[in-house]
Amino acid sequence: MNRTKTYGLGGLLILLLGMISIFEVSGQDRFELSLISRTKGKRIPEKTLEIKKTDANITIDGALDEAVWQTADKAKDFHRQYPMDDTTAFSKTEASILYDDNNLYVGVTCFDELPGNYIVESLRRDYQERNNDYLMLVIDPFDDLTNGYAFTITPLGVQMEGLITGGGGGFMAVSDSWDNVWYSKTKKTDEGWTAEIKIPFKSIRYADDISNWNIQFVRNDLKRNERSTWTTVKRQYQPTSLTYSGELKWDGTPPEAGSNISIIPYVSGSATQQDLSVNNNIGWDWNAGFDGKVALSTSLNLDLTLNPDFSTVEVDRQQTNVTRFELFYPERRQFFIENSDLFSDFGFRQSQVFFSRRIGLSSPMIFGARLSGQVGDGLRVGFLNAQTKHQMNDGFDDDPAYNFTVASFKKQVFGRSNISGIFAMKQGINFSNDQDDGFDFGDQNEYNRVYGLQYNLLSRDDKWDGSFYYFNSDDPVHTSKHWAHGTSIRYNTRKIMAFWTHEYVAENFNAEMGFFPRTGYFTFGPFVRYSFYPDSKTISTHGPSFKADYFLDTNWEFTDKEMEAGYSINFLNSSRINVQWQNNYVKLFDDFDPTWQFKDGTEPLPSGTEYTWNSINTSYSSNSRRDFSFDIRAGYGGFYNGNATNISGTFRFRVKPIFSLAMNYSYNKIDLPDPNPSGDFWLVGPRIDLTFTEKIFWTNFIQYNEQADNVNINSRLQWRFAPVSDIFLVYTENFLPDGMVSKNRGLILKMSYWINL
Repeated sequence: MNRTKTYGLGGLLILLLGMISIFEVSGQDRFELSLISRTKGKRIPEKTLEIKKTDANITIDGALDEAVWQTADKAKDFHRQYPMDDTTAFSKTEASILYDDNNLYVGVTCFDELPGNYIVESLRRDYQERNNDYLMLVIDPFDDLTNGYAFTITPLGVQMEGLITGGGGGFMAVSDSWDNVWYSKTKKTDEGWTAEIKIPFKSIRYADDISNWNIQFVRNDLKRNERSTWTTVKRQYQPTSLTYSGELKWDGTPPEAGSNISIIPYVSGSATQQDLSVNNNIGWDWNAGFDGKVALSTSLNLDLTLNPDFSTVEVDRQQTNVTRFELFYPERRQFFIENSDLFSDFGFRQSQVFFSRRIGLSSPMIFGARLSGQVGDGLRVGFLNAQTKHQMNDGFDDDPAYNFTVASFKKQVFGRSNISGIFAMKQGINFSNDQDDGFDFGDQNEYNRVYGLQYNLLSRDDKWDGSFYYFNSDDPVHTSKHWAHGTSIRYNTRKIMAFWTHEYVAENFNAEMGFFPRTGYFTFGPFVRYSFYPDSKTISTHGPSFKADYFLDTNWEFTDKEMEAGYSINFLNSSRINVQWQNNYVKLFDDFDPTWQFKDGTEPLPSGTEYTWNSINTSYSSNSRRDFSFDIRAGYGGFYNGNATNISGTFRFRVKPIFSLAMNYSYNKIDLPDPNPSGDFWLVGPRIDLTFTEKIFWTNFIQYNEQADNVNINSRLQWRFAPVSDIFLVYTENFLPDGMVSKNRGLILKMSYWINL
């Protein structure tokens, strides 16, 4: 039998076995499944909150002085979720929710008996939750326990909104990149602080034919070092996990949002100087375009963009690369954010079929359209089309114009799990590699297509989750061995968290729109962690962990092995310490310079050579609630045929809530025997944030990357003069570190305005 065909059939078999595994449930799961059948698929929530329609005129001023708040149903008697989860919360909280024809209204009272100021690190939107006092509203408006929204507000009125996908129980439970229109105010009182929130129905997607949503309230009180939730959520799970949410019971069905069209036009002007070593000419330019949002129903949305400008998107934090592979950077552009799981959740984090950053970075994007949302009972769909233009690069190795198309679906099955499918196509426009036409597109393909299925397992109690996928690719060059399949499964209880993953990626699998740092490998490995919960006044949890990753080539010979044993301690004051021992084995399949500096007089590590080494790594994070805090990570040990030392981390200093300084740093020292390359290089990135008000922010980011031989300055002044409407002034410059010789610089002024039609 042909061996390569066996791999492909094996992938299908693994996918089917993974789907069947949903039925291998624990006794608790079997009880839940029988309970669901008796209640016609509806779980029995721990608590219920009634929402009623009001005709009152509610002024969003933070004061709950309207009479309707006194008669509204109240969510109260919160439970502690951290640092302990076996008692009611010490910080008392009450919340109510109302609606009218156009908006949801939330009224909250956060009682505070402790003296001292609230802990709010900044007035900037989209802050880090764990470093702030806050009240979070979580809603699941589809009653599917899988997707929802989070709206968060601090005692000083600073907003953060986010999307919840995958049930809200994962490590990245809430994506805070999403941005939309809502209103809120807070007020300090003798008993603590109060808040009023108004969320237009037009700002969210929801099912308007059901009378029950799921809802959760989460409060973080850093002065007391307590996180609490309205319904009980055990500490090993995320407080945003929708499976533990309560029920929001409507007095009818939610109103239709009505006409819901938004246009966000922008205009920008720029002055740039390029190649300053050759000339000092200033290039002037201006640009205009728009984004649009059209709600085709209360649950289905069409996003449009024409001539988008991403110049004011927050700059990436640079990374030092001593690996053989491409580094991953997250998506920050608003056009790609809403319902992004419909496009990006295919594969695993480091092996994705679709990675939106492939669009519009090397070649400018001309237009784009995204249709996404729910179209039926438990069925969500996504469709994306984007066009880039031909980018000239001095007449050689040009970037051709491409059209990008992605179609996907997710169908909920077996409770919270789902079956999903994707088709992604990258098609060259007027594509030619003929030198006679004046263009050279190098080894780029005229088209690339990837398609496949994935099953995502998510149990009703969050103990089990996992994914099982099978994908195929198609391009003009590769006619065989172009599939990939993978399995991941995680089991999470109070004391044990265990994880298993495997992937097989054939040597000709080619996902040009995705993120696959390498191909032609089979990898597998376990991870297990055991947690102790001591009766201690200083330690929250501690315990050992073990992780292993093994890589084999398609001839079933090992190319990489990594084993890691560690022990971690989490303290009640939010600090933590971790110690790890690592054993590594690598067989190089290409020549490799781990410094990535390619200096004259050195020779890279040759292809085919094998290396084994050991190293020790430690990390410590201090109490993040204090004005001065820090993280530090240090490692030392073998590295290929030599040794390596690395130190990295962050120092943070805050004058709350106006000023913050974060100093990110990384130092790597690589010592290899001659003539192999050695080197030591720093990456230093101070970031200074000034938040003058909750609407005016000034961010200054300086990055010195010795490995890349570059110093970058990015200064961004933002005025949010209206909801999701901004004026940006951005200055950026790149220098050669030696003598601080400027390479290029630019100044950009941009204004965007959200218009509801």
